[in-house]
Amino acid sequence: MKVIFPLIGLVICVAILGLYLWRLHHFERSVATIEAVWEEEVSRRGVTVITMADLSFSRTTPTGESLPCRYQFEIGTPRDGFKVGDKLDIVPATGTCQRADIIGRSE
Repeated sequence: MKVIFPLIGLVICVAILGLYLWRLHHFERSVATIEAVWEEEVSRRGVTVITMADLSFSRTTPTGESLPCRYQFEIGTPRDGFKVGDKLDIVPATGTCQRADIIGRSE
């Protein structure tokens, strides 16, 4: 019985990670442009400085229509060196502009 609960937890974690990786590899990608960038202090186990940005990108609806989007996202830390005009590869959410998974810098 002591082994069952950790195994169930491990199976659930692997399933969630698998779905996330499947989404990154199979959903449509887009290229986002950084329109504005700034730093913010947040409380995460102490004070941490993060880099926020206004990203503009387009996403495709299930009907095939392309919609322009602009939203604020956390994109990293100051040492990542993001600046206005940089391009990022993202996987935008299907039903909203308010969520996107950032893959990394676009080449």
